[in-house]
Amino acid sequence: MPSKGEVFSLASNEAGAMEILEKIKPLLQGKIIGVQTASTGASFVDKYLKGVVEVREYKTTEEHDLDLAAGRVDVVMASMAYLTTASEKPGNEDMTTAGPRFQGGFLGRGSSVGLRKTEPELKAMFNDAITAAKADGTIKTLSEKWFGFDVTPL
Repeated sequence: MPSKGEVFSLASNEAGAMEILEKIKPLLQGKIIGVQTASTGASFVDKYLKGVVEVREYKTTEEHDLDLAAGRVDVVMASMAYLTTASEKPGNEDMTTAGPRFQGGFLGRGSSVGLRKTEPELKAMFNDAITAAKADGTIKTLSEKWFGFDVTPL
């Protein structure tokens, strides 16, 4: 797959994301892709790969991993954080990540925290801490240590 590990934003660079998707589509033509039901991966495949791949939906990501290992699906789509840790589990030695990463747009910008609207000071504290951790490289350092790739927000 082209552009392994490169990040394409559906929010700030949708044209670039669409360009790489057009390069990937012929490589996926006729393949079977496993996704978790009602996930962003399922939404992505439905929006961008409909008619290109056959989709199999699973209740859990672990179920699509088993079908990948057994050869019943060719590809799975899930978050990079999940796939990085899943590929390190016993029995998944043949699993690897391939191709680009997509983020933004309906995929969001990552994880979130729910706060009460009545506590704007707490929200400001979170925002300040995230900004500082991004600026001093803490997010990059910790995410590379624990996930194997940089999750710093763009």
